[in-house]
Amino acid sequence: MVITTESFRKLTEQVAASLGHADLRILSVGHPLGGTSEEIVRQWADDAVEETINLLTGERI
Repeated sequence: MVITTESFRKLTEQVAASLGHADLRILSVGHPLGGTSEEIVRQWADDAVEETINLLTGERI
């Protein structure tokens, strides 16, 4: 599994596919991380918990 920001999701998918990993599990979080308050980043992390579990256990949502 790889974590990327929303703005780089498409690029992440393209690179994964070009390297033979089109089925790579990708988690997208808010953008940008740099310069964003810790409170907001923590909220993005909290919001991503369920999807993270699903990606790690093989379920796609």
